[in-house]
Amino acid sequence: MTVPAGDPDVGTVRALLAEQFPSLAREDVRRLTTSGTENEAFRVGNFLLRLPRDDDAEAGLAKEVQWLPRLTGAIPLELPEIAHMGTPTEVFPRTWTIHRWIEGEDASRRVLAGEVPGRWADQLAELVRALGRFDLGAVPLSQWPVGGRGGPLSDRVDALATMDDPLAGRPDPSPVAGVIEAALAARPDPVDPVLLHADLIPGNLVVRGDRLVGLIDLGTLTTGVPAWDLTPAWWVLDRPGRARFRPALGADDASWSWGRALAATQGLLAQWFYAPRHHPLAALGARAVQECLADG
Repeated sequence: MTVPAGDPDVGTVRALLAEQFPSLAREDVRRLTTSGTENEAFRVGNFLLRLPRDDDAEAGLAKEVQWLPRLTGAIPLELPEIAHMGTPTEVFPRTWTIHRWIEGEDASRRVLAGEVPGRWADQLAELVRALGRFDLGAVPLSQWPVGGRGGPLSDRVDALATMDDPLAGRPDPSPVAGVIEAALAARPDPVDPVLLHADLIPGNLVVRGDRLVGLIDLGTLTTGVPAWDLTPAWWVLDRPGRARFRPALGADDASWSWGRALAATQGLLAQWFYAPRHHPLAALGARAVQECLADG
């Protein structure tokens, strides 16, 4: 059997299950439409099956396999425990995973509709504190998670100047230039690197009712500057939420300025890259930029 032409589909999933996880082979399979960008996602009964689209996504899944057990119980939200790690075959040529399903919906729809409960600010602050408190010293340095995020703001700004895309062209940073300039002028006190999710956007947060209950997609997990995990202040929360989130974390002016600039550049890039692809992440990026500018 060979890989179907185009993106993997329900037939691909059924073939993989028949080969490697037959206990789920008779379950309903439904392709999911999400704001995610790295994996094709399918619901299989009470499980989530993810097929990585490229090498980076496959590496992200491998990182999750290593780190999800370490974080279970260490952070205050449910995590998508891994039930199976699939091996590459002729059906699908990459490593893939099956996760326990977390009941709820991702926060994207609620955020875009302006339905952001105040308690989310408290929950996000608790999550960021838990990640920052994780004892990296208990993990060999060679096993620390690495990724493209977590470094100084200047690295992010420099990267903007080199980006180009066949559909989107080159990004124009001028809408957030003032936010970036103000942040570059600020210098947070040096601190030891902390564990970072580094992508606390609405699509990676699971909601039930008015509570955040789950955290998904740990493929960007890394270590570095704490300001990177301040970005949900603008990607998820509104101004009243930020007024609760910041003091709960005790963020100083320089770190807050960096967090705002990191959120603005991430939002700008999401809007730039995904708008011509008609992807829902574009609207979330545009909202994040608006929230950053509203604090000017």
